[in-house]
Amino acid sequence: MEFINNIMLKLNLPKNVKVNWGADFIKVEGPLGVVIKKKDTFSVAIKDDYLYLWVLNDESKENAYLVMIKNLILGVSKGYRQRLKLIGVGFKGSIKENKVYLKIGFSHEITYLIPDDVQISCSKTKGTFLLIKGKEKDRVNQVAKEIRALRQPDAYKGKGIHYNKENLKLKKGKREGK
Repeated sequence: MEFINNIMLKLNLPKNVKVNWGADFIKVEGPLGVVIKKKDTFSVAIKDDYLYLWVLNDESKENAYLVMIKNLILGVSKGYRQRLKLIGVGFKGSIKENKVYLKIGFSHEITYLIPDDVQISCSKTKGTFLLIKGKEKDRVNQVAKEIRALRQPDAYKGKGIHYNKENLKLKKGKREGK
């Protein structure tokens, strides 16, 4: 193969991952499943456990394509996780069938339907942690963001749904003042 005025990037391909491609798609298979993405202006080749990527027209997008393929490979081989913490008196979650039930300080339980491409588990002791797992990084982060939006952390007390390692800087109340 000969490419003129194009950039070639090289990725190490794990043994348990297979990559197939067509004219307009790239398909990555691994132990956790299959992911198919639309392929734009790049070309792919595999030789000696390395994946070679050629950006055909737009050199400014080379890093974006490289990161996308790395994320696909990592997702089907190891997966992605996002952990949420429920902080507040009486805040807890439970999972029944294909739904997450959250008690987060409202007068009623909030129900969130779990998408098919993501798994959610709840801590068994108090139900104060949710673990979201999936093979696509963007999808896992999107689901975590949707659940967090149900009760964003309060700026004064810190009650709400937090990302696991999130540090909130709490505001002073008007009585703590001067």
